[in-house]
Amino acid sequence: MSALKFSGKFSQRHKVLTYRQQFAARWSDFIRANFESPEEAAMVFGVDGSTAKKWWVGSHAPSGFAVGYAYAQFPKQATVQLKEVA
Repeated sequence: MSALKFSGKFSQRHKVLTYRQQFAARWSDFIRANFESPEEAAMVFGVDGSTAKKWWVGSHAPSGFAVGYAYAQFPKQATVQLKEVA
């Protein structure tokens, strides 16, 4: 495998990780703006308290089901708060 091909894989991985970290921060903003506590978010999204606390502090991004549910249940808020800022 050439070095150029190999370094491209790392570059793409870095882009994805950076986007994931940025999305985790946007998700945290969304959760904190729309829920009183991590416990309330856990109840609404059907996740355990540990997951909701990680969302609250922005250390973890959600799985697809939670994002889809956010857009279905809170369309205006999700559209504004979860979109990528260019």
